[in-house]
Amino acid sequence: MTGQLPPDFDVDYQLTRLVRQVRARSLRNLATIHDDLDYSTFVLLLAIVDATTSSGGVRASDLADSLHVHKSTVSRAVRMLEDAGLVDRTPHPEDGRAHVLRASAEAVRRVDAYREDSHAALARVIEDWEPTELRTFAQLLARLNDAFSPE
Repeated sequence: MTGQLPPDFDVDYQLTRLVRQVRARSLRNLATIHDDLDYSTFVLLLAIVDATTSSGGVRASDLADSLHVHKSTVSRAVRMLEDAGLVDRTPHPEDGRAHVLRASAEAVRRVDAYREDSHAALARVIEDWEPTELRTFAQLLARLNDAFSPE
């Protein structure tokens, strides 16, 4: 599909609307995790929490690479997260020059509660959708995400 499409057929327009709404809702609720949290630091915290629960932590350089941000951006955010007691930095067991970032137990608890509230809010928004609509939407969204993912 190329050319001008009406807004209800313009996927890029609809995705932009969705991202803006999700970001706005997130910004309104960041204080439930920490009062000083901004959106970009929040995104880094989510990645650190996920890495902590799945593999025990993440190196700052790997985090920067996976999120496509500069290492200095990660460094500043990690410093704020450490000061807030949400992230710990420990020496990497095999590379003395590197550190492993791990979310604190309190950070994991707060992020889990945030996600639970977020999932409940989404459930309320789509509560009147038919199961086939939800299944189709999830399948198409997964297909879109997979198409964006590098191989």
